[in-house]
Amino acid sequence: MSAVPARRFIVGVGLLGVAALGLLVFPGAWPLLAAADLTLFLLAGIDLVVSPRPSALRATRLAPGRMSMLTEHRITIRIENRSRLRLWIRARDDTPPGLGGEDAELTGLVQARGEARWEYAVAPRARGRFVWGPIFIRYQSVLGLWERTKQERADGEIRVYPNLALLERYHLLARSDRLAALGIRRVRHRGGATEFESLREYTHGDDVRQVDWKATARRGRLTVRHREAERNQTVLLLLDCGRLMNATEDGVAKLDHAVNAALLLAHVALARGDRVGLCTFSGKVHEWLVPRGNLAQNRLIAEMLYDLSGDFTESDHGRCLKFVAARHPKRSLLVVLTDFVDATTAADMVAHLQLAARRHVVLFAALKDAFLDRAAMSLPATDRDGFRKAAAVDLVRERAEVLERIRHAGGFVIDAEPGAITPPIINTYLEVMFGGLL
Repeated sequence: MSAVPARRFIVGVGLLGVAALGLLVFPGAWPLLAAADLTLFLLAGIDLVVSPRPSALRATRLAPGRMSMLTEHRITIRIENRSRLRLWIRARDDTPPGLGGEDAELTGLVQARGEARWEYAVAPRARGRFVWGPIFIRYQSVLGLWERTKQERADGEIRVYPNLALLERYHLLARSDRLAALGIRRVRHRGGATEFESLREYTHGDDVRQVDWKATARRGRLTVRHREAERNQTVLLLLDCGRLMNATEDGVAKLDHAVNAALLLAHVALARGDRVGLCTFSGKVHEWLVPRGNLAQNRLIAEMLYDLSGDFTESDHGRCLKFVAARHPKRSLLVVLTDFVDATTAADMVAHLQLAARRHVVLFAALKDAFLDRAAMSLPATDRDGFRKAAAVDLVRERAEVLERIRHAGGFVIDAEPGAITPPIINTYLEVMFGGLL
């Protein structure tokens, strides 16, 4: 039904109903009441006939085809009124769940033969592919006795990618040499594998061992050899999307933080000239992207990660490491983004990481649960709180033992909360590369 009675019409009918009860006291007043009834319903009929048809309105949605997770984006709804009357309109967009704008209702006046534009904000809380629904419009008739409705089809698809704003901020801070604001440290060259890059004039603080005396004699001024860490190294990102990575902190899953960290690390490594590959796994291996060093790899990684969703199977790190060893046996930096619960369930994972560390450099990044540390440090007020604290203390102790075993096998270990995992991963990557550990 495109027309429904408005509040004004319902109130009028209600008042006439109350007046009808007065006929019990004043039965002679029925002609007057009948005239009032006839007038109201006649006005309602005329109002329905003279009011613009729903076809006089046209709605369109202006939205970006791509969005970044946890970043605010503006959506514009455009309403065109092709009738001769101005209309008071309410519009509601069928926003896909997960974008965060489901309750936005837009209201306003649209002039005759004119158009109006309204905006509302969305901040996607999940990655993936989403489909827009229709736009619902409701407007008042001329006398306000009816409300007419229209459902405008506005199908469309939107892709929500990981938080690309972090990449933009990284570039901005890198240009101004302020990466410390992201927690990324400056790594100094202290030996390691380096290669000649260029000659430049000596400046105060340069290592005198890098002075090129032949170039100095030719140029007539002190000249040093500028060296940089070897490029064309291989970085393999192993991203866990199993059961534990679905845990959320402030409404954001660990997997989303891991995806953001992997995307930024891939971007930094490719910009530096290294090759980057990607493997996603849970109880099985999901996707494998062959390591490449061209900048187009950034797009391929983003396309693989934007709709990556976790499942509820137990993660099989051994299967993933065996798969990678078969596909890429060359020595590489393995960056494992994952989590675990206790020493018992992590025993198989540690064993396979120890084997992998014999050939590769392993960077193990664990996204820990903040509430576990809080429970271990809490002061129990009841017996139940005491049992919870004791269990948390045991889990924290076992976690430290597992991480120490990985560290003892030669791996680099990071244990951080999900929202703070990216800077230490970037710092460790730079330490490995500038230290010539590959």
